Amino acid sequence: MGNCKVCGHQASIAEVGFDDSKINCDYCGRFIITSDALESLSSSGRNVLAVLLREREINKKSPLAIFLKNKEDYVTDSYRLVTLEELISTFPKNVSERIDRTLLNLANVTRYPGQTLHITERSKTLFFTQTMDTREMFFLMQQLIDDGLISGHTSIPSELTVTVKGWNRIADLEIEQKSQDSDQAFVAMWFGEEMNSVAEKMLSAIKAAGFKAVRIDKKEHNNKIDDEIIAEIKKSKFVVADFTGHRGGVYFEAGFGMGLGKPVIWTCREDSLSELHFDTRQYSHIVWKDEDELYSKLLNRIRATIN
Repeated sequence: MGNCKVCGHQASIAEVGFDDSKINCDYCGRFIITSDALESLSSSGRNVLAVLLREREINKKSPLAIFLKNKEDYVTDSYRLVTLEELISTFPKNVSERIDRTLLNLANVTRYPGQTLHITERSKTLFFTQTMDTREMFFLMQQLIDDGLISGHTSIPSELTVTVKGWNRIADLEIEQKSQDSDQAFVAMWFGEEMNSVAEKMLSAIKAAGFKAVRIDKKEHNNKIDDEIIAEIKKSKFVVADFTGHRGGVYFEAGFGMGLGKPVIWTCREDSLSELHFDTRQYSHIVWKDEDELYSKLLNRIRATIN
């Protein structure tokens, strides 16, 4: 046992690799962090990281392996690889989003509507603050009270309760965030026999990046195929669309994903590139010659663009 190297609370710590730490903390959850990533953190950066890790732990998300850079050099099946910069960039950019995500945290640690939450010093990472300054925490707390989303008093310790108005706001936020928090990727491609090995490499790259892939031709269902496609794209965080063979369904599925505001990763085998439709040719396609090249390029693109 020892103290968590991010939030400072008691945690189980094991050394792995070259002075990297595998940590299991009641507040930050399970994660691996490299020594150079830790050393690069300022006090405010450490607080931001603690807040983001606690949010992940509350939502039971997959554990992270956090690197300063060169995350591709690390191999692990049970931890999702991410650079410190990628993770820190997910901290809310504006105060209104910080208030919303704080409200979601408070709701997610509430066992039932009407429960009173006892807020102490250890509760600070429930609030999306950039520093450990209590005044910043009080500002977010007071705004939630003023907006009628929680009831209670601005103090530590304090007793807070999510109100009916707060629960209604949470319902709206959960709908917005459901697909954003998804770990699913929808694969749109020509599923002819000659593409079987390509599909397997594509799915392997998605899995190596920390996501699960959905191939609609492999999914058992009782619905119309087009209804099932729409449902799965809605549930996915992003779409990988390969235009080799130029199937109309791939164009539709990529366009539907874009219409929902989801990232689309465009790929095409080199010998099919000249036949791309002019409406989509403008997008940055991953051009590949063989399955191995597709695997490496797709893996790097996912890690670079999907958080």
